[in-house]
Amino acid sequence: MSEGFCPDHSPEYYEAFIRELEHTTKFREEIYEKVGLKTARRILEVGFRQGWITEEIRKNTKAQITAIDPDHINVADAAEKIKGVEFYRDAADKLSMNDQSFDVVFCHYFFIWKSHPFKALMELRRVCKKGGYIVALAEPDYSGWIEHPELELGKYFYKAIEKEGGYPTIGKRLLSIFSSAGLETTIFVNSRIWTSEEIENCIENDWNVILQEGLINEEQYNEKIEQEQAIMKNKLRVIAFPVFTAIGKNVVLKEETIDPYDDL
Repeated sequence: MSEGFCPDHSPEYYEAFIRELEHTTKFREEIYEKVGLKTARRILEVGFRQGWITEEIRKNTKAQITAIDPDHINVADAAEKIKGVEFYRDAADKLSMNDQSFDVVFCHYFFIWKSHPFKALMELRRVCKKGGYIVALAEPDYSGWIEHPELELGKYFYKAIEKEGGYPTIGKRLLSIFSSAGLETTIFVNSRIWTSEEIENCIENDWNVILQEGLINEEQYNEKIEQEQAIMKNKLRVIAFPVFTAIGKNVVLKEETIDPYDDL
């Protein structure tokens, strides 16, 4: 599984995600309240990347926080920047933690890059206490991409994610995956229209991602940028896509757990 969309390898891929964080702060605060963040004793974050969410969680709880990421540079950078968190290099597919160690387990933009999302979830469930929570804070669904005029930016992002080995429709699959893992599951969906300022500041970079993936050539890239600039001059560009959040409470709903997407 390639993880070319990760900031460790190509930071521009996550610029949209960083922008989205600023607009969904209040929503995450409500999620933190729902899972009892303030009263939790031990919290795990899996795949913290640059520590955006880690720092926010630290400010909202007095719990002991453990954060893991497979990249040693991320671990070193985050440990220097964020205090009061135990940072480790660890593989999320086979965690080194003991069973039922954490009250809440967080991840974000995580399952989209997993070869076997169900198996990855079952490993998170293993280290989550009975009655605890597993929270996928943000998993997108690029099949729900909306844009007007239609320049096919969303279609190319969908193809780029598939090309990198990811699952561009993982967001709408969360309910099936979490429920099939025996978790009492609640799903939320966030979607908003990008502001004109966001589009003006980021659209060239977004198309450059598509160019770097080899899905368009230089001539096509220049043509797309010209079209974007013409549309933006009148502030008529519309872009939006849904981002899903799942809260799974670790209760025994059934004895057997079956992967609903063996063919993912």
